[in-house]
Amino acid sequence: MSDKTELEILEEKKVELINDLAATVTVMEEMWRYHPNNPKKVDIVKEYNVLLQIQKDIEKEIQDLGI
Repeated sequence: MSDKTELEILEEKKVELINDLAATVTVMEEMWRYHPNNPKKVDIVKEYNVLLQIQKDIEKEIQDLGI
């Protein structure tokens, strides 16, 4: 049996829903950076290629450590 009151359970549910909403808005804001309707959209291909180069540079640094 739970020691929580109905109000505590509802408050916890509300906190979970607010956290879910915040996470959803965060993802939406990130997606907007690439959305076709965004006049200042980021070029996804260019952005991907930048990340690919960063990955290669990090892998080379790891290899150069020699350990």
